Amino acid sequence: MKPAKFFAVLAALGGLAAFTPSSGNAGAPECVRTYAQGHSEFLVNACDTCRRVAITHRRYGSNGSPAMRTYDLQPKSKFPLPFKGAGRSRVTSDVPCRDEAGGGQDLLNPGKGRREEAPKTCVSLQSTARNGVVLVNQCGGCRAAAVVRYAANGQSMGREFFKVLGRGVVPVPAKGAAKVGYLADVDCPS
Repeated sequence: MKPAKFFAVLAALGGLAAFTPSSGNAGAPECVRTYAQGHSEFLVNACDTCRRVAITHRRYGSNGSPAMRTYDLQPKSKFPLPFKGAGRSRVTSDVPCRDEAGGGQDLLNPGKGRREEAPKTCVSLQSTARNGVVLVNQCGGCRAAAVVRYAANGQSMGREFFKVLGRGVVPVPAKGAAKVGYLADVDCPS
């Protein structure tokens, strides 16, 4: 699996799906769009249903990873994006919320309503007897997992992506890192 494709899947963990710019149905209208006003950007939901939207924001001239967020937008609503300064945001996913009542979170009153369920986690990072680490998949299906390595000074040495078969174990080589951290896991792409 290519890291760019897996990273897009990780960005969408709140929606638990690999996202494409359309709503998933060929010819279906997109409900949410972005627009800029001054130095601020907004999301606008033009549909009569709650929409779960994944956003990617890339700063101009930045070689780093883009910032990614997932929001539940209430019907016929406008939401300010938190990104400030130069850069461009784009909608990478526009799908219906989990239920008819409006999804997991009320954006206007964040303390009210039901809480969002945690994403399913099947893979864990475990230490071995020989001071190594392995990824252990406790679920029956194939999972794609991401880890990050850190140098002794705490600086990130980059991410690596692993395919872990159902009930499988995969060693994670240190590659000179002082510490290895688990990021996330999702269903293997087909």
